[in-house]
Amino acid sequence: MAFSPNRYWLCAAVGPVVKIWDLEEKKPVDELKLDVLSNNKAGPAQCISLAWSADGQTLYAGYTDNVIRIWQVSVAQMR
Repeated sequence: MAFSPNRYWLCAAVGPVVKIWDLEEKKPVDELKLDVLSNNKAGPAQCISLAWSADGQTLYAGYTDNVIRIWQVSVAQMR
């Protein structure tokens, strides 16, 4: 789990999916999913770490397949 720098959003990893909640509205605002299906017999890579950039526009997610995925998060798209 990670709070955005503005403290209005909370993101949490749920297996391979990253969910973002708006804490003011008390509702989910986005769900980030992997586009590429894994060829791994163990299934899709699981998200195990999350971090926001200082400006709150970028979310970094580390996965069990040793890849860090970078998500551009737009304030306008979430409101």
